[in-house]
Parts: sequence; structure tokens; C-alpha cells
Amino acid sequence: MINEIIIFSVAAGIIFLGFGGEIFFKRTGISYYLFLILVGVMLGPIFNVLPRQPLIPVLGIFSSFTLIMILFYSGMDMRIKEVIKGSARTLVQVTIYVVSSIFLIGISLHFILGWDLIQSLIFGSMVGGETAAVVVIPLSRALKLEQKTITFLTLESILNSIYSIVFYEAFVSLYKTGATNWTVPLVTIGMNFSIGIAVGIGLSIAWMFVFKFFKDFKYTYVLALGLLLTTYALAEILHGSGLVAVLIFGLVLGSSKVVLSRLGQKFDVDNLNIQFYKFQGEISFLMETFFFVFLGLVFVIVPSEILSNFILGLIILGILMFFRFVATKISTKNSELRKDQITIFLICAQGVVPATLSISALSEGIPLANTFVTLAVYVIILTNIVTTIGSILITRRRREKDNQTT
Repeated sequence: MINEIIIFSVAAGIIFLGFGGEIFFKRTGISYYLFLILVGVMLGPIFNVLPRQPLIPVLGIFSSFTLIMILFYSGMDMRIKEVIKGSARTLVQVTIYVVSSIFLIGISLHFILGWDLIQSLIFGSMVGGETAAVVVIPLSRALKLEQKTITFLTLESILNSIYSIVFYEAFVSLYKTGATNWTVPLVTIGMNFSIGIAVGIGLSIAWMFVFKFFKDFKYTYVLALGLLLTTYALAEILHGSGLVAVLIFGLVLGSSKVVLSRLGQKFDVDNLNIQFYKFQGEISFLMETFFFVFLGLVFVIVPSEILSNFILGLIILGILMFFRFVATKISTKNSELRKDQITIFLICAQGVVPATLSISALSEGIPLANTFVTLAVYVIILTNIVTTIGSILITRRRREKDNQTT
């Protein structure tokens, strides 16, 4: 039995580290994820302060809840007009980058390591193109990019997360059922998106009227949290993507004034939006902080495999960067985004999605899940290093231009 004083002390330390890491990130553009993962590795595999095995059953649920909270918060941070305006180019970027990366990573590992093809594709869907919203959104603002570029990167980070999650769910389903029909993933993805969007729109509008009657009550955020989980659960029950529905809920709530005016309604929930947005940001940040420490806790260190895993991580990084370059070239063609092409290319940090999906694979009982967690951590570290170097180069180039004009 772990002493409760140790647990509370460690929790307090993690919170302080997360808070300090956020300040460090805003000042330097260097992601604090890497440090939090290292803290988890030290608490778990190295010093064994917190054992790994008892955490695995609860981490699947914790990872799903973390994604729900982050996508809801990301949706609230966006506006419907911006999404519609920038969606076409972003969709091209995400489709080329994510789909191509998933399949080439999966097929490559199938031949290099002799993995079962479906399990290889499951791993490919974990690391095949996510850009972490919690890194991309604040970093793009800290770099003082133009609003169109910020919107593009924000939309991309949300859409590629959804692509990865839906592909992962489809391949896991394929693995569990033993089906050989390769149209299943495509049909599943189409159904998940369609049902998730329909449920998200329908329930989000209904929830606006619920808020109308309860907006003056004290615990409206708790009510919103209940409605959020209901939205996720109903979408999943109907075989849709609960995460897409959650994102739609956040998007509709964040743009409630526009939505309600289009529906001919005269009431608004702006005051609730401000309250929800602030509190949701705090909760999302807290969960992200603990999550990356937990990722380090379940990390498996095998000294004899460190070099080979690092090389595999570099191969995966090479595939990701190649398709990201191609996707960025195509999606920014003949647009104002062209001048920020290099910036878009370099901001490729991965985070929550590969971490949560690799841990989800543990709870799903996928045979190669332990290896997935290890390789996912390497990919997260390497992509964050690329983004960190990129942000330093972008900042330096901007300063040089400013000096030339003054």
C-alpha cells in the first residue's frame, strides 16, 4: 500500500512542475511535455516510487477523459466562421499528412520488424500525423503568426487528432473481429464522422436551451460537464465518434451567439461561455500535466533496446516529415499561407493523442502494446525537438527582419 502522504506530495510536486513548465513554455517555446515524461520515468521505471501495474487499468479511462476535456476546450477556442473558411485547405493537409503517414509507418514496421500487419497499422494510427493542440495553439500565438496561419494550424491539430483516433478505433475493431474486409475501416470512419457530427450538432443546440433555464444557478459548470459526458456517451452508443460530438459541442458553445441568432433566438449564454472557458482551461491543463507524468510511469526501459528504438523513432520521424513537407506544399499552394510554409512544416509536435492511444492499447490487450508505448514516447520526444528547433529558428528570423526594417 502506497503511503497517502507520498501520493499527495508527488501530486503537489507534479502540479508545481506543470505550472512552472507552462511559464517556461510561454517564454521559450520549448514544450514541457518532455520534462513531465522524464519525471514519470524517474518516479516509475527508475526509482519505482509509484508502481506501473496498478495504473494500467485506470489509465485507459483517464486517457479517454483527458481527450474529451481537451477537445471540448479546443472547440470552445474556435469560431464556426473560421472553421468553415479554413476547412478546405486544412482538410487537404490533414488527409495527405495523416493517411499517408499511417499506412507507410504501418507497412514499414510490418516489413522491418515482422509485426502483424493490423497491429502495425494500429501503431501507425497512433503516431501517424497528430500535431498536439496544446503545443500548437499557444506556440503559434507566441510566435506572433498571422491569424490565418494560427487558424490553419489550430484546425489541423484538431482534425488530425480526430483522424488518428478514428483510424485507431477502426483498426482495433478490425483486429478484434479478425475481419479481412479492408472496406471496414473506410466505412467505419465515414459512419463515425457522420454520426458524431449529427449527434454533436443536435445535442449542442438542445443544451443551449438547457443553459437558458439554468444559467443563473450556482453549479452550471457541473451541469455542463454532465451534458458533455452525455454527448460523448450517446454518440458512442449510436456507433459514432464521441470525440467528434464533443468537439462540435465545444464549437457550438464557443460560437453560441452566432448559432442562436441563426436560430432566431434572442437569449444568449455569453456569461456562461466566459465562465466555462476559464474553468475548462484549468481542468484541461491539470489533466494534461498528470497524463504525461503517467505516460512516463508506464514507460518500459530495456537497456538493450534503447538504440534500436531510437533508430526506429528516427525512421518514423523521417516518414512524418516527408509527408508533412508534401502536404504543406500542396495545401498552401496559391494562398497567403505560402509565406508561412516552413513554419507550418516545422510545427509538428505530437503529444496527447499518441500517448493516450498507446495507453489505450494496453487496456485493450493488444499484444504489442508495451512496445507501442515505448516507441510513442520516442516519437513524441523527437517531434517536440523538431518543433522546438523550428520555433527558435522562426523567432531568430523574425528578429533579423525586424532589425533590418528599423
